[in-house]
Amino acid sequence: MAGQSVAGPADPSPGAPRRATGRDYGLDLDAEASEDSGPLAALRQKGSELVGRRSEPALLLLADLRRIHRMAAGVSLDWEVLAQSAQAAQDRELLALSTRCHPQTLRQLKWANAMVKELSAQAVMS
Repeated sequence: MAGQSVAGPADPSPGAPRRATGRDYGLDLDAEASEDSGPLAALRQKGSELVGRRSEPALLLLADLRRIHRMAAGVSLDWEVLAQSAQAAQDRELLALSTRCHPQTLRQLKWANAMVKELSAQAVMS
């Protein structure tokens, strides 16, 4: 029932990490989740499948992070190629540019990698 507080299950073990609940954020949640099982729900589900969307936000986030990681890896490789070419052409200005910008791309790559590592187990197991 909306507006009624729902007691959660007891902590299974004293040392187990506690999961945040709606109450921690000032929300009162229904004891029973409302499931839309009518014809429109089935139509929405089928439409999502046809356009390649999943209903699991965690998996969508993981897919986005993987895409970001691949893009950053590609850009990193581009900076390497540019630096090597600048070195061969003895173009100091281009070499300075690639030397200055490449570390920013490496930071993005490391961030994306860390986020994938942090979220992948949760996303796949949820």
